[in-house]
Amino acid sequence: MVHVAAVDVTKTSSRIFDRNYRLPVIGIVTVVTVVALEAMAVTTVMPTVVRALHGLRYYSWGFSIYLLADVVGMVDAGRRTDRDGPTPSLLGGMLVFAAGLIVASTATNIWVFLAGRALQGMGGGSMIVPLYVVVARTLPQSLHARAFALMSAAWVVPSLVGPGLAGLVASSIGWRWVFGGIAPVAAAGALILVPVVRSIGREPGEDETPTSPRGGAFIGLRLAIGLAAVQEAAQLANGWGILVAAIGIWLCATPLVVLLPGGWLRLARGLPTVIVLRGIVTCAFFGAEAYLPLTLTRLHGGTPRTVGIPLTVASLGWSAASWWQSHGSRDRVTYLRIGFAGLAAGVGLLLVLAQPSTSLWLAIPIWTLSGAGIGLVMPIVSALVLELSPEADQGANSAAIQLSDMTGSIVGIASLAVLVNGLGLAHLSAAVSTGDAILAGVALCGAALSVRISGG
Repeated sequence: MVHVAAVDVTKTSSRIFDRNYRLPVIGIVTVVTVVALEAMAVTTVMPTVVRALHGLRYYSWGFSIYLLADVVGMVDAGRRTDRDGPTPSLLGGMLVFAAGLIVASTATNIWVFLAGRALQGMGGGSMIVPLYVVVARTLPQSLHARAFALMSAAWVVPSLVGPGLAGLVASSIGWRWVFGGIAPVAAAGALILVPVVRSIGREPGEDETPTSPRGGAFIGLRLAIGLAAVQEAAQLANGWGILVAAIGIWLCATPLVVLLPGGWLRLARGLPTVIVLRGIVTCAFFGAEAYLPLTLTRLHGGTPRTVGIPLTVASLGWSAASWWQSHGSRDRVTYLRIGFAGLAAGVGLLLVLAQPSTSLWLAIPIWTLSGAGIGLVMPIVSALVLELSPEADQGANSAAIQLSDMTGSIVGIASLAVLVNGLGLAHLSAAVSTGDAILAGVALCGAALSVRISGG
């Protein structure tokens, strides 16, 4: 029997699969793998789903409603985890996630399916925040970076086999089994983590009040709607787009001020800058990645199968770089600078691919370099958030880093969307060249700011 509560998190063991840590590590990897498998599978079968349910016009909502509910789940889980410990949000989130899969798998129309996707998003957001707290309270600080590297690696297998497996299941026994088949795995992940999280809740008599109780479900919903408005505005190449963007920014302003740690707007040293760095890295990487397949398809004549290869190989670069930094001996600032510089170089080199005369296959080394860059940055930033957070604020700050992550991604994608929609597909080369140059500059800003991760 494993007694996780007896684990001394000040130990300096270098073995993440030490018997004292094995159960929480397996549980963490299981949760991340389930989320990753679902994400890869849904992307593959969504066209089949909307066609079968006669909901083609709601295709984008199959993804958007998940993200909107995800934000609400994150914010609520941050507050709840600091107040009650990680158990309710983590186990409840996993069960809600599984329930959403079941609802989606049994949907008879598009509205029921979207309701299932909303439950999945709420559950997914509720899971990821307490997962950070489990890392903080069951593993010694020396293993935090390795734990986050392992979480990155947990995306590799689903990225490689998920799309193909989902396509095979959908074409042989039906798309419903894609969702229904993942539900038992999600429930199993919850069962694995039961003995872990039950032993790391707050002890009786411990201060139950976080030092900064930031937000709740309502403010999370406001932020989600604001982010959706910003993303939608990027699709409107007219005056309405400006109005929708202004409304979205207004809706986002107060939640971001409340939910992110004080000082982030002025890039205060320490935790505020660390949180901002997470948004910077996702802005540069995911903003560029969103339009890479379009570039390869429209400018180089790539097929859906070939344009997916650079994205798959980049996930391997991400995982390899995460592992390297977790076993290296350099200081964190150096790793962050190398990571942001590599990301800037990879995104900047996409200007080469914006020229139709170049080879499509150059995307593989270029985007692998970008994947390695973000793979260096992400685990360090995640580990720093836990290191710089008082125990009473671990949930709120874990939610803050996820919100920075999502906000950065949406801003990056929206920036490219404005250029592409504004200039039109006839000028796609100029649009992506301009956008990628801007995003490469954003990554360089991250390299410059890396020195501010300490001293707060």
